[in-house]
Amino acid sequence: MKDYRLYLFDFDNTLYDTNEGIREILRHALPLVGVEYDDSRFGEFSGLSMDQVFERYVGDWSLYDRYRDEFMRIVRSDVYMTGFPFPETEKVLRELCSRGKRIGIVSGKMSFKIENLMERDGMLGLVETIVGYGDTERHKPFPDPIELALSRFDIPRSEVLYIGDSPNDSGAAINAGIDCAIINRHNGLTPDGLECTYELDSLEGLL
Repeated sequence: MKDYRLYLFDFDNTLYDTNEGIREILRHALPLVGVEYDDSRFGEFSGLSMDQVFERYVGDWSLYDRYRDEFMRIVRSDVYMTGFPFPETEKVLRELCSRGKRIGIVSGKMSFKIENLMERDGMLGLVETIVGYGDTERHKPFPDPIELALSRFDIPRSEVLYIGDSPNDSGAAINAGIDCAIINRHNGLTPDGLECTYELDSLEGLL
């Protein structure tokens, strides 16, 4: 793998396993707008944004406000604070830092939740910047969140790698004109054939 100066990471299911919080959102928000959901269908929804889930599985925009309100109620609750780092997360972040690499997070999760989880686990000091939901008007796969993160570093795009686990992550990196690594999470449920620079089995592939 090419050596990069700046590593930007997605958070949910890239650095941290947050599936339980995402399941809780789906369990509440989808039945409220008439979509049957059980956990056997979780793989269908992995990596999709709030609006992508609605557009693909509901589509009746007269129901959107009800769906969004319930979705955001769970996002703001303590339930969505659940999550734990993957076994290799801390090792990889600390090793990258020891090599003089710079690290940021670009995520669809609210910044304060990322900060709280990483502070709890003693890793917040390894990250220079966090761009989360609400920091930009448009979200991945638009490039805006990555563009905001890049504006905080004076590093050429050719020396930046974005690491994620979903089509939105791949799309955002491509739209921002930077290289992308896709980590195969979700027990093999990460879609095959995503356009990216690297496909990795774990974060350790970055080393």
